[in-house]
Amino acid sequence: MKKICVIIPCYNEAQRLELEVFREFVGREERFDFCFVNDGSQDNTSEVLRRAVELEPGRFLLVDNTDNRGKAEAVRSGMLYVSSLNRYNIVGYLDADLATPLEDLYLLAEMMDRKPGVCMTMGARLKRLGANVQRKAYRHYLGRGFATLVSMLYQLPVYDSQCGAKLLKSELIPVGFSEEFRSSWLFDVELILRIREKYADYDRIIHEVPLNTWVEKGDSRIKFKHLLKMPKELFNIYCRYMGRE
Repeated sequence: MKKICVIIPCYNEAQRLELEVFREFVGREERFDFCFVNDGSQDNTSEVLRRAVELEPGRFLLVDNTDNRGKAEAVRSGMLYVSSLNRYNIVGYLDADLATPLEDLYLLAEMMDRKPGVCMTMGARLKRLGANVQRKAYRHYLGRGFATLVSMLYQLPVYDSQCGAKLLKSELIPVGFSEEFRSSWLFDVELILRIREKYADYDRIIHEVPLNTWVEKGDSRIKFKHLLKMPKELFNIYCRYMGRE
């Protein structure tokens, strides 16, 4: 059985983080562990996570960063820490709000189990019959517009780069996470581009997997100021990965 560790980036999550849901999940599922990364929270997230790790030793891990450096660096620091343990075959990340429920991690893992050549699986928020994908209309259309832009700008055949549910084999961590990202919120795009630089068959080793459930939470961590930065960050990413530097 291939062990999996999932990074959970946390910023001011003391009141929102559903730790009992995580505890119930690891109680019935031996394959998955979780590494919580405190991203310099201003509330008592650090204390909450420390207590949680004490309750689930070995199943819950903690990276307690004192500075707030954004989601990209939170995920990156968690990835590098988990990789250093040499304990896990697969590592991933998931948003702390559980918009993607823990049970949908099975979908991402099963794709890797069925197809050994797949090295990374990405959740896709695809509205379809039989799926429960709940998203405000304006966010859905903004997301589709952004996905189209990413696909055209970087020549990436991707449906949903920004879904916060991904798994990848541990050998991809040095490729994807050794260097700091240029964008805190668009790092998912950079991650795919880094893998493309290393693997010509990236579109075969990366698979998107439609989620069964994704329910938008009200307290989004993406603020208007982040949206204002996106054009510049998209340009910087383009210059770096499309040969303009």
